[in-house]
Parts: sequence; structure tokens; C-alpha cells
Amino acid sequence: MLAVHADKQEITVRHEDIVDYMPGMTMTFPVTTPELINGREAGELIVATLAVSGDVARLAKIERVGFQALPTDTNAAAMPGNLVEPGDEAPDAAFIDQDNRRRSFSEWRGTVTLLTFIYTRCPLPNYCPLMDRHFVSIQRSIVADPALAERIRLVSVSFDPDHDTPSILAAHARSLGADTHIWTFLTGDRVTLDRFAAKFGVGLIRPSGTQEITHNLRTILIGRDGHIRQIYPGNEWAPAKILADLRAASQ
Repeated sequence: MLAVHADKQEITVRHEDIVDYMPGMTMTFPVTTPELINGREAGELIVATLAVSGDVARLAKIERVGFQALPTDTNAAAMPGNLVEPGDEAPDAAFIDQDNRRRSFSEWRGTVTLLTFIYTRCPLPNYCPLMDRHFVSIQRSIVADPALAERIRLVSVSFDPDHDTPSILAAHARSLGADTHIWTFLTGDRVTLDRFAAKFGVGLIRPSGTQEITHNLRTILIGRDGHIRQIYPGNEWAPAKILADLRAASQ
């Protein structure tokens, strides 16, 4: 459990896969009764029952099974009460792109934008490298359609600024065959990156003594008006599905 929001009767948790329902991710859930939140504290290890009714998922039972202090090198503190949802305006932040130019995320307003989070040293083929491959596939379809090439942009934000400098991101873009007119790679200072990622529900932990970063996956479709249209959690989405959503959003 990452945070307790007693005023909203919600808790933020980083959960494991829920079989046949959703992949493991960081989410904020309401509870079914106020009593379930009494005495809860960040760091608790819990077993909970998820009750789904219509479009609303709530925690109906919560059992404490242990405790583990939250790691200090994490963006968990930026998440409570801060997660954006479809319909919300995408937050703005200052970045640096692969060409070492200062960029503001608000620059992408006016285009349909697909945003994801990666780091180039990610060793898990079904995590960041898969996001790269999916974006390569989507870019290929965009380039093949001149109308889409003017309306749609792809953005990959790295949350590993210690390694993913502009020059590293430029080399990474070249290795993927990225057309940087369409697909931009961003980095920046760690505090900004961690807060920006947290707003979209991307949880980050940087264990000491290793280059690996523990994280979940979130890909976000943002409309031309700057508001979030879709959030795709995990790695089970297909490029064809998102491409169809991009086409619809660009009409």
C-alpha cells in the first residue's frame, strides 16, 4: 500500500496481476465502507478483495499480512490524490528532447499524442523494448498515411535521466528508425520526471546497487484539446487497437 486517502475513502496500492481482469499496476481504489480504511498506513502489505459493479471497482475486504517501509528512492509520494484519468487535462512539464532542446509538454497540444514511459537500459523484453516495438509499428502506419503524419505525434519519456541523456536518446531513436518529426524522446531532471510519471500512475523504484528500475507500464492517448482520451495499462494492448483509436481521435 503506497498511500491512504482517508478524506476520499481511497487507498493507492501497487498490486499484482488480477487474473483475467487486469495486469499488475499502481492504482487508487475506493473502499466499500469507511471502516476498511481506519488504521491503515502506507507500507502495509495487504490481501484485498476487488468488488466490481458496472464501471466502478472497490476494495471490499482488506487484510494486513505484513509491513514494508516504502523505499526512499521512489516516486510513490507523488501519487496520492494526483492521478489523472480520461477526461482530465494532461499535465504540463519541462523536458529536454533527443536533440538537446528544451521542450514543454504543452507543445503537443493541437495534435493527437500517444505518450509512453521507458528507459533504454530496461532488460525485460516485454516491458520498455516492447513499447519501443509497438511504437515502431504505429509509426510505420502513420508514415504511410500523409494525413495521419500531420495530425499524430508519438512521445516516449525516459525516467532514467542519469543514463538517458539527449545523446543516448538520439542514438536510441536512430536504432529504432524513429522519425523525430513524428516521434520524440524526452528526458529531464529526476524530480520532474518522477512527478510527471506519477500523475499517470507510473510507479518507479530505483533499488540501490543496480541499474534496473522497477516500474509498471502506462500508455496514454491525448486528444488535440490536451485532454486524456484513453489510458492503456500494462503491455497487453496491440498496436492495431491503438492505431484505430488514434485515427478516431484525429478525425
